[in-house]
Amino acid sequence: MLWGRPMLQHVWDRARAAPGIDALVIATDDERIAKAARGWGAQVEMTSANCNSGTDRVAEVARTRRDDGIILNIQGDEPELDGDAVGRLVSVMRAEPGVSIGTLAHDETDEATLRAPDVVKVGVDGDGFALYFTRRWPVPEPRGTVLRHVGVYAFARDFLIDFASWPPGRLEQAERLEQLRALERGVRIRVVAGSRPFAGVDTPEQLEALERRGPRG
Repeated sequence: MLWGRPMLQHVWDRARAAPGIDALVIATDDERIAKAARGWGAQVEMTSANCNSGTDRVAEVARTRRDDGIILNIQGDEPELDGDAVGRLVSVMRAEPGVSIGTLAHDETDEATLRAPDVVKVGVDGDGFALYFTRRWPVPEPRGTVLRHVGVYAFARDFLIDFASWPPGRLEQAERLEQLRALERGVRIRVVAGSRPFAGVDTPEQLEALERRGPRG
């Protein structure tokens, strides 16, 4: 619960308002989540309990949606999701059909925040593509513009299904960052910068801090 409602409902409401999304589905293997989501009118697809990650879960849904060209993975721990940034990400993926995967990031001026290992940093080159992702701070060999990564992804559907079948890479396992699997195989990741920061929830402490602060954005 957050601000009197399930955190997932905040994410759902913000994602529903994002421009360019044709269908919004909550994918889960937990009947408690499904029941709550149906209660506020969400479409739910039940998935296998054997999915190792959110990407695997989204790929499972994508396999049944053959007519979908672009699949978004919006995680349920982003209650302050920037819907406008999500809309821009969708627009970029549609305008650049050669891009197989895109993601979001934003500027972060608070160094104390960047130090945290649960805050992922991304280096972005001059063309808007990711050079690296890391949890470490200071960033080893900082190249490009260093932004705070946001766990929102857009995939070309066929690429997503292939990506989910690949074994984890060495860097992915070292950093515990799934997107590095693509970079290790030479796949370029397009990064779209949001106009404002927004707080995800990775720890109970972050949830408590958001509850005390109240909603914004």
